[in-house]
Amino acid sequence: MEPRPGKEKRRTEREEGFELLFGAAQDVARRERKLADGMQASLQHSQLERGLFKLRSRHNQLIAAIPVQQVRDMLAERRQLAREVMEAVGVQVNEANPAHLERKKVRVQTVEVRALAWAISKGRRVPACRRQRWAPLLAVVLLLCGVLPGLVYLAWLWQRRRRYRTELKALVKRWRQAGQPEASASFFRLYGH
Repeated sequence: MEPRPGKEKRRTEREEGFELLFGAAQDVARRERKLADGMQASLQHSQLERGLFKLRSRHNQLIAAIPVQQVRDMLAERRQLAREVMEAVGVQVNEANPAHLERKKVRVQTVEVRALAWAISKGRRVPACRRQRWAPLLAVVLLLCGVLPGLVYLAWLWQRRRRYRTELKALVKRWRQAGQPEASASFFRLYGH
């Protein structure tokens, strides 16, 4: 059966796509405090049903039912994170390149970048630290307005960065325990679009 005109072609295989949605759904559930940080839902028992992504435990108990649109929005955030990770290490998106060329570029990166690429591609929890291009300018403005507001803002940025580094170290540890796997092809399709 040919794809209907005007419809977007599938970027990933069905199983990879479901795994990516599963990871995004878990991120939404963690953000809404429906899933504790140490807990993991079951990929096998979770399902898409009537506009909801239902996260279930290993014992098939419902953890959270999240609207699919929220899951897709979170997947878009993960896609943006994938782009930022690759741009930060100087890997340029070139859709003409086959995925194995991009994969070679990722293999020579730091363990943090490789672990992030794996986590994004497998729908695992990723540390969130949005880069704010205007943060240095805001810090200067606050320091000019008064030393105390500027120092408070700088302390907040430092604390946020420290938490991100801690979460990133934990991710690298989980990646190493999993056997240092490579990112799946879905990662390269994700950040390439």
